Amino acid sequence: MTEREREIVAGDADVSDSYRYQTISRVRKRFDQLDDDLDALEAHGDLIDELREVVCDGGD
Repeated sequence: MTEREREIVAGDADVSDSYRYQTISRVRKRFDQLDDDLDALEAHGDLIDELREVVCDGGD
């Protein structure tokens, strides 16, 4: 997500409810692309490992 999308989804941005719902909908649509993204990252090798570190270990 972009920084702005994070603010909106978290409720930290002063936007209308309608705009917040639209933003959340756009983020959800990206979930459908994750399978393809993961396939590409696995094909690369190192990138999937970096992603796993961030997601599974908190990135610290």
